[in-house]
Amino acid sequence: MTTPRWLGHAARHASDRPWTLGAVLDEYCSSERLTREGLASLLGCSVESLAWLSLCKRPTAEHFALDVARIAERFQIEPARLARVVRRVDTLAVLRQPSDVAEEDLLLLAARDRNEEKDK
Repeated sequence: MTTPRWLGHAARHASDRPWTLGAVLDEYCSSERLTREGLASLLGCSVESLAWLSLCKRPTAEHFALDVARIAERFQIEPARLARVVRRVDTLAVLRQPSDVAEEDLLLLAARDRNEEKDK
């Protein structure tokens, strides 16, 4: 199957929408200083699959595990790797919030993220 010409444009456009995985993937690449090729390698998929993945709705908090499992199955990627990417971006979003969140809560969230990173 040939890649549609519109896919690259659609994937870039999706990155502007915070409810998409495109926004998550862009934020992850930016924070980790990764190229799209590097992220594709990390997730174990092609750059084309990454573009399709960008068009997906990001996993919801209420159904996180199920959403991640479905997306990972569809794109034949390891669910734990995708979950780590999404959780890392979620953690960064919390850390960027105004300091009305207790410092202790931020440290616990950062520690959880660090522990997940060790489990790779």
